[in-house]
Amino acid sequence: MPSLKQRQGDFSEGPQLFNVFTNPPTPIPSNQLPFSNPLSQKLLSLFPEPNDGLNGFTSTQILRQNSDQFGVRVDHYLSSKDTVNVRYLFSTGNRFDPLSPSGASVPGFPIGEDSRAQNLVIQETHTFSPGMIGVVRFSYLRNKFLFDEHLNHTSPGDLGFAYDPSLPIAAGPPFIQVNRYTTVGDPITGPRNSYENAFDYSGSLSWVRGKHELKFGGGYQRLQVNVLQGIATNGFFVFAPAPISDAFASFLIGQPVFFLQGRGDFSRGIRGNALDAYAQDSYKVTSRLTLNLGLRYDLPFPYTEIKNRQSLWIPGRQSEVMPDAKNGLLYPGDPGVPGGLISTFKKGFAPRAGMAWDPTGSGKWVVTSAYGIFYEPYYTGQGGPLQTPISAPPYLQTAQINFANFADPFNGNPPPPGTFATPLTNLTLSPNLRLPYSQDWDLNVQHSFGSDLLLELGYVGTKGTKLPRFIEANPTVYVPGFNSVTGEPNSTSGNADQRRIHSGCTLTDDPSTCIYSSTGLIAGIANSSYNALETSLRKRFSHGISFLTSYTFSKSIDDASSFNMTGSAARPVAGENDLAQNPRNLAAERGRSLFDARHRFVLSYQWALPFLRQSHSWYGRALGGWQLNGITTLMTGTPFTVFDSNDVSQQGGAPEITGFSASRPNLVAGQDPNSGPHSVSAWLNAGAFQRIVPDPNSQVQQFGTARRNIADGPGYANWDFSMLKNISVTESKQFQFRAEFFNILNHTNFRLPDSDISSPTFNQIQSAQAPRLIQFALKFLY
Repeated sequence: MPSLKQRQGDFSEGPQLFNVFTNPPTPIPSNQLPFSNPLSQKLLSLFPEPNDGLNGFTSTQILRQNSDQFGVRVDHYLSSKDTVNVRYLFSTGNRFDPLSPSGASVPGFPIGEDSRAQNLVIQETHTFSPGMIGVVRFSYLRNKFLFDEHLNHTSPGDLGFAYDPSLPIAAGPPFIQVNRYTTVGDPITGPRNSYENAFDYSGSLSWVRGKHELKFGGGYQRLQVNVLQGIATNGFFVFAPAPISDAFASFLIGQPVFFLQGRGDFSRGIRGNALDAYAQDSYKVTSRLTLNLGLRYDLPFPYTEIKNRQSLWIPGRQSEVMPDAKNGLLYPGDPGVPGGLISTFKKGFAPRAGMAWDPTGSGKWVVTSAYGIFYEPYYTGQGGPLQTPISAPPYLQTAQINFANFADPFNGNPPPPGTFATPLTNLTLSPNLRLPYSQDWDLNVQHSFGSDLLLELGYVGTKGTKLPRFIEANPTVYVPGFNSVTGEPNSTSGNADQRRIHSGCTLTDDPSTCIYSSTGLIAGIANSSYNALETSLRKRFSHGISFLTSYTFSKSIDDASSFNMTGSAARPVAGENDLAQNPRNLAAERGRSLFDARHRFVLSYQWALPFLRQSHSWYGRALGGWQLNGITTLMTGTPFTVFDSNDVSQQGGAPEITGFSASRPNLVAGQDPNSGPHSVSAWLNAGAFQRIVPDPNSQVQQFGTARRNIADGPGYANWDFSMLKNISVTESKQFQFRAEFFNILNHTNFRLPDSDISSPTFNQIQSAQAPRLIQFALKFLY
């Protein structure tokens, strides 16, 4: 949070300020800004004043959530061979969140959520013979999901801006990101109002013939999604340490490094179709060995849009469907461009094989093993099917204006609807996108002790291939040195568009002549691997006790753990965003997964207390019949990435993908980042990281040597406990009293520390997971 003095333009509490656009950078006298923009002064009310030290702010906010649901099931026996099952489920809910996960990090900009889901399933089962059963099933899902509804409707005009919101129902304060400081304003994305109809038709046939148990089946799925998705409809400003070396100082003088506002048509009608079929044989070779062999075929078709409001990007090609489109933009109907933009993958054959073996014939030992290939039915992963068509120009306009006029970024001339507003930011699919898949395999050994104990030891492996990730397809070209006329560095965040390989302009051209800014592609080039040793000991319920204890030793590695996890959010997830630090060196992104927990131990149990259990006295009824339950979870910490919110590599922004840079600091040789004090005030060894100071004279583009996810976060320990007692009223009716204690020991589980090395709270833990929660319930069962 800016300090009270900083809000007045007095930066004497911090390091020397410089005008970084001079050669050499010019110091700001006495760290006092010579002037303050009147609009910036008016917007100061959006930033809460610090109440925790010089720059800290703490606040307790209340999240409200309500939900209701009911279900109906009817089973009808038509005949001795035919049964019909009908199930209907209905659920509805709403949510008020004072702090949007993808919005401002301070209160004042809440979002709402409203949902309603209806699911109907009709199934008919026919018995052809004692060894052959067929099932036909129809499923229909109707889903309404209104997400990221903006609740602060103070429009840009109310705050003093000279432009209007482009989606009236989402009118609100623009999103303002100030590097190293808090973010304010309504979220960049939203609302996302989606109405979904999903139809699923499937059938299966099971046939037992001798030693074979054969299964055949297949299905057809039809998806309809009508969506309204707002994208930066109130505007999106980014302030960086340029032109002043402190981003908040740049805010006070009213000079953003770029501005973006989504304009145009935000509605889309997405349609999807998919087919699948499978065959499987469980073959009992001997009484001790069973083999399972199967083959599945998946044929998901790429998503289409009802009015072909989608675009592809192939530099050097001109559209024939839309001749006035900018070079490189192609549309459904252009040569080689189908309705779903990419070719349908028709080789989705997925074999599976497994075996179960009793090596001794005693029934006490079992060895199982399996291998299979599994295709992901969605080409673009979560978020992609909606984000790419909604981002298509000219239906959506997302011109990025560098070093815009703060109050009036369009200078009174916003782009007319339906035109190609340049420089274009663009997000679409890679033309070579393929269907992602995983290979799963395992080997397990089980041994039973007595009648109720089972010990299991196993190895599990998974490899993901051609997984989707975002890439910057229009990266910058770094130019060292200074401009001989202006004295400014040749490479800055402000002239990134003039240095892009497909910008249509150069450093000697006026920035307004650039055709393309950042272009994000969803590319199927990421990979992942997971290997684990799993052990468990299970006791079946007997003598009033049952338990399951398990331990997992594992390692997960990938190129990217998130795909559109936060969208154009104000902050990354665990220091990681959807972009690579160096778009030309994607291999350097390989590292531990965000969710990689090396050691994990879980114990769950239930114990029906034997004391006074059979007593019929009044005190026996009151004190006896209790059951204790619990879950204990112990886990080592997951990794995170130390990053730099400043654009130290001078690559510019990629607002269509993410609202922050992917820069990282240098790792100091000989220093272990995880050898720190592990305290709330300092978690890591901060001396292991060194900030990069951009050097215009550097002959190479500067990227940090600290790799992705090399820092370890705090571990996790939690004990949940419950007690319940059934109180019989009649033979078929009873009350049940429950007392539940979540985190009963009130153990503090810290969240990750601030991992932005540019932040004044870097390396400090500022939040924790939920404390102890106690709840009581009384149920009537009949």
